[in-house]
Amino acid sequence: MSTPAHVTFFLLPGFNLAALGAAAGVLAEEARHIPFTTMGLDGAPVSASCGIALRPDRRAEEMAAETAILIILAGRDQEAETVEAALVVLRRARRRGVVLWSIGAGVLLLARLGLEPGAQITAHPDLAEALRGLTRRVDISHVPFVWSPGLATARATGAAALMRHALAEARIAAAEDIARRAEVARSLLEPVEERYDTSHKTVLAGLSVMRENLFQPLAVSAIAARVQVSERQLSRLFERELGDTPQPVYRAMRMEAARVEVRDGRRPMQEIARDFGMDSGHFSKTYLKQFGIAPSADRRSVIDGGNVNG
Repeated sequence: MSTPAHVTFFLLPGFNLAALGAAAGVLAEEARHIPFTTMGLDGAPVSASCGIALRPDRRAEEMAAETAILIILAGRDQEAETVEAALVVLRRARRRGVVLWSIGAGVLLLARLGLEPGAQITAHPDLAEALRGLTRRVDISHVPFVWSPGLATARATGAAALMRHALAEARIAAAEDIARRAEVARSLLEPVEERYDTSHKTVLAGLSVMRENLFQPLAVSAIAARVQVSERQLSRLFERELGDTPQPVYRAMRMEAARVEVRDGRRPMQEIARDFGMDSGHFSKTYLKQFGIAPSADRRSVIDGGNVNG
């Protein structure tokens, strides 16, 4: 799981409602920035193993375009027609590059779809024989969950543990990515001594602290403490030397780093906005105000070889 990632729970008859609640609860409580939805084959309510029917948010043909991970929840016994329809959905998702996971007996559908030789999966012992009949070249265990970046399976009782583990892995990866992207962004920005018209040592030191914290912004008070002056004194110095207080200077610097990523064109705008602590709307407005061009238009100008606003 990458962070952030849109998660879709694919519900089929007989799914474990408690497992769905446990997995979704982790996303809702521990990762509010990760959206998730439920999906069924059609618009009809899907009956859980406990007898309660749940109406999914979407039909399979309306699977969210931003879905990064599709988690299959299903009962063991599925009608042949349901299995075939579900496999069509899963093949389509796989072609789109969506990562497929399963909870409970949903692992049987993954096995029918086809798993790479040597893949590691987990399942309730009662499913082991059925799984071996579907795939003989995988490692089947009975632990609560098995996770890897490209495949994860969990028994119903391990649903919450799987999600917590995946989120922990995502946070580690995101921290590494943020550090890497911040380093790249800094390398493409002018040195503070050349970018800002000041030679004041304290102001330059404050600017350097800002430059080192592009993706994880500090409070002005923290910046002042780093350069060993009061927040009020730092503000006075910035206004005198740069004509503005530290906060807007810092924001402008971070937007310059954001522009590097926007014009690079490899990551979705929403991800870039989130890196800088903004929703898409706020990010676009701030970007337009600073550069005189919307981020989407700026990206197109680079792709099209134009020179709009530099």
